[in-house]
Amino acid sequence: MKRLFAAALALWCAGPARAAAVSLPQSPAFVTISPAELRERYDTVWAVSDIHGHLEELDALLVRAALVTRGSDGRLSWTEGKARQLLVVAGDLIDGGPDSVGVVLLFRSLQPQAAAAGSRLIVLLGNHEVDFMYNPRSASKELVSSAARAGIELRRKHRGDQLKEGELGQYLRELPLAATVGSWLFVHSGYMDVEDSDAALTDYLARIAASWTRGDADRYGPLSDPRSIVCYHNWWKSSHKRSLLQDHLERLGLEGLVFGHDPDALGAMGSIAIKRSGRLIKIDTGLKTHQSRGMLLRCEVARGIGSDGCRAMTPDGALHELPVR
Repeated sequence: MKRLFAAALALWCAGPARAAAVSLPQSPAFVTISPAELRERYDTVWAVSDIHGHLEELDALLVRAALVTRGSDGRLSWTEGKARQLLVVAGDLIDGGPDSVGVVLLFRSLQPQAAAAGSRLIVLLGNHEVDFMYNPRSASKELVSSAARAGIELRRKHRGDQLKEGELGQYLRELPLAATVGSWLFVHSGYMDVEDSDAALTDYLARIAASWTRGDADRYGPLSDPRSIVCYHNWWKSSHKRSLLQDHLERLGLEGLVFGHDPDALGAMGSIAIKRSGRLIKIDTGLKTHQSRGMLLRCEVARGIGSDGCRAMTPDGALHELPVR
């Protein structure tokens, strides 16, 4: 009986909170994996965010999770036969560590390999990617210097422009903004600064979708606003904003949010953590500022995304219960 109850609970957790009143528009800005597709195609959901150019730490996590394998030449590739894995990267690949370009190019190479193995890698935009694509001449020194470490030679002038025009910018332009995985939304910051109504939320999402068909200024300009869905800091501190976000999620038929951006979110610096309500999971562990060596969120699809089905994997490969805040 207990096993039947647990199985029923897992199925309930993988389904929507209620019938969606608002749907995500059909747009390259949004990736949608339905609850049914999640159960049918994947056994495990992994997530990480805010890598910020720390390629060495990222490599160690992916190797320890057995998602990638290091070849005799030192290069990483998706582990042969590693199927039914879904890895979501919730933004901020660049700026901070020494290997921003290397991080981007690694994900670029792993995506088709994961697909060929029967898995999937989804990489989302963070505010640092948005800012770079909107104004490449503001490229950080760390980002520019990382090009040489990745074997890319840049001319002395307007090096940010050169990066945007090359394979780095081409790949970043392909990145979506958000992903719904089963009944959870994955996005860098997560807060949707819009009134609490179906019409307002529908219009908000439609404007994002429309911007994806236009030029970079129209796409990335609004997202560079400090109150955008990738930039809003510290919204999680406000009970009103948390309540409003939950209302938005329910309008979308979703259970919860997985987000990065703020390493101290939920009062859990240096760790992945979950809100006591079970609706918020933060995955920025402060890798940029050396608050941790990075962590991976690992969720068993059969048990659902949330406190029961998810653990935090540290670089030594150990799995830990999520701190509840």
